[in-house]
Amino acid sequence: MMPERVPFRLNFWMTACAIPVLMLLIGLGVWQLQRLEWKQALIAERLDRGAAAPLAITEVPDDGWKDFEYRRVTLRGRFLHDREMLILNKVRHGQTGFDLVTPMELADGGAVLIHRGWVPRAWPAGNLVQRRPQGIGTLTGVLRDGGKANAWVPENDPSTNKWFFADVAQMAKAAGIAGQRPYLVRVTPDRRERGYPKGPHASYKISNKHLEYAITWFGLAAALVMIYLAYHVRRR
Repeated sequence: MMPERVPFRLNFWMTACAIPVLMLLIGLGVWQLQRLEWKQALIAERLDRGAAAPLAITEVPDDGWKDFEYRRVTLRGRFLHDREMLILNKVRHGQTGFDLVTPMELADGGAVLIHRGWVPRAWPAGNLVQRRPQGIGTLTGVLRDGGKANAWVPENDPSTNKWFFADVAQMAKAAGIAGQRPYLVRVTPDRRERGYPKGPHASYKISNKHLEYAITWFGLAAALVMIYLAYHVRRR
């Protein structure tokens, strides 16, 4: 004989605890869906900027440059190789090396920091094919900020030329171009060029796991409801 089920019996204290927890879980799921919509719009905006025709760097205002971040720009000038800076502990294809940042003196006046790309650990010793263009040249790159270091990254030490992340203001001061353009230009790589540096990837992607997080919160809410019902519907 199949066991009979008794009518639903409400447990006041369990209900009092379950309702706010359920509301919290559903609220977190909805919040993650809102974050998903915001993140998708942000990614689309970056892709649109990256697909636009390059601007001359003189068209980018220093004060409102953030409105142009991820845009491609063209610039003309000469590298100040004697002031180059290496950002430590950068890995490419499993090999540890550096990100190379070199100031460029612009033909139109002023200067800007150029993120030229990745170089292996042997770069300072000079035991490899190094590309250090001389004289006036033209390049295309992507406007970027320096990024932010997380809690695990050491502080930069400009006095010993040790760099762990690209702090634009610090690096510009160390290079003798403080107070000028407050951004980096990440060089657009040319795969035909041999040697180092290897140009940085112009990635427009950012972490977007909000859908997975939303599913997790809604899944926990559903599990809570099932446990609540199973507890209250008892067998004789």
